[in-house]
Amino acid sequence: MLFIGCPNLVSSSNRTLASSCIISGEKAAALSQLPPIWQAIAQEDAPVGMRDRTAYVHLAQLFLYKFDHAEVELFDERPELDRFKPIYAQLLGPLAWDALDFFGEDFLLERYPNFDGILATAQRRGDHNAIKVAQIGLDLFREFGYDMPASFYAVHLAPLTRDHVFEERALRYDPRDRNHKQPWDAILHACKVFAIQMKVQSIASQQGLTYQHGCACNSHLSSIDPMSGAFDYVISPEKRLRWLRSFLWTAWYEYALFSLIPNTAYLV
Repeated sequence: MLFIGCPNLVSSSNRTLASSCIISGEKAAALSQLPPIWQAIAQEDAPVGMRDRTAYVHLAQLFLYKFDHAEVELFDERPELDRFKPIYAQLLGPLAWDALDFFGEDFLLERYPNFDGILATAQRRGDHNAIKVAQIGLDLFREFGYDMPASFYAVHLAPLTRDHVFEERALRYDPRDRNHKQPWDAILHACKVFAIQMKVQSIASQQGLTYQHGCACNSHLSSIDPMSGAFDYVISPEKRLRWLRSFLWTAWYEYALFSLIPNTAYLV
């Protein structure tokens, strides 16, 4: 079995009291503190397909430690607020754990769409726009594969589940999206990692489409003129893993903070 990550120095049922370790000069949670799915990924006991398990597990260990121990700039820059660190950790530590638990499961091979099947279904129906969306999903998978969680592909294929592919929905307010609004919105917000966003829009532009996402968790597709709007963007191979880590980190904290962010239908 493959061991990656930091060793488990102690055994404890209390995550916040378990020992920490060091990754790239920073304190990180011990492997035993992570959700079981991440421990299984680390030991190659989970059917996942990401190319660099070590990098992803290390990222999870760092992520959990920072929330569990309130290791954020707020308390570095505002020492008078130091007394609130335990409250921060008590509130956000479990939310961070939940985020890791969800996305760890989201890397399981069984969670991914059947891209070829989706495209074949669209072709049988003869829906020209649906074929375009299905092709975008397939091309995204060809680009990122199992290095992205399944929800990344689900949200970009979401127009296929709507009344028509250009229907706009506000994820927080539409009951039809209740079961996946949190991970989908986290994925959409993580696309602020510009290299990832550029690649998504580049692939969509080849089909004459572009993805739109607003702060009311509303998302939809829009048409563009493929002759003037299509473009090609290539992610540098040397920076690919960096952008993937940045994307995942952002998706995880967006998921963790989802229910803490104030929202209003006035934005819809």
